[in-house]
Amino acid sequence: MSALSSRRGLLFLLGILVVVLALRFWPRGTEAGPAAPRPAATGPASRTGGAAATTPSDIPPLAFGDGREGIGAGVVRNVFAFHVPPTPTPRPAPPVPTPIPGPCSPRFIGPCRPAPPPPPTPIVPPAIPYKALGVFGPREKPIVAFEDGPRLINAREGDILDGRFILRRVGRESVDFAFVGLPPEITRRIPVLPPDALR
Repeated sequence: MSALSSRRGLLFLLGILVVVLALRFWPRGTEAGPAAPRPAATGPASRTGGAAATTPSDIPPLAFGDGREGIGAGVVRNVFAFHVPPTPTPRPAPPVPTPIPGPCSPRFIGPCRPAPPPPPTPIVPPAIPYKALGVFGPREKPIVAFEDGPRLINAREGDILDGRFILRRVGRESVDFAFVGLPPEITRRIPVLPPDALR
């Protein structure tokens, strides 16, 4: 009996809930339908002194395009094509400066200076082929004994040997030679061998 009574109580509560929901959401018959539009007043202003009423047709439509026509009007873009930048205009190359012609060149204007003379070739005197074996004779005019291979030559100051060598000075330890055909300041000196070297 207890299970049956609880089931009846649950059904009773469910029925009350259905009734409440029906009353809450059921459309009411007393509600008025949508209000009919009022007729537009075509006469003068109302008795209360208000302004004349206007109809919706008298209100100008909003011009949404004003002020936006110039934005992007001239822009044409194809979204399916790659953007190719414009080819830059090549700049002309700067002029090559004209080189200044050097002296005596074909394009040089003016007197041509003569080329400087080449430096003088240094004079190299020949080697002395003699060996001074010793000095003897008077002190005023000493004699020098020279050896040239198998030859023995005796000479004093001023003598010319073999037509090429001039005996310029005679000393106890050395003698000086000058050369035929060369400036007198060009000389060579050879030593006089000591007596011990002749043994």
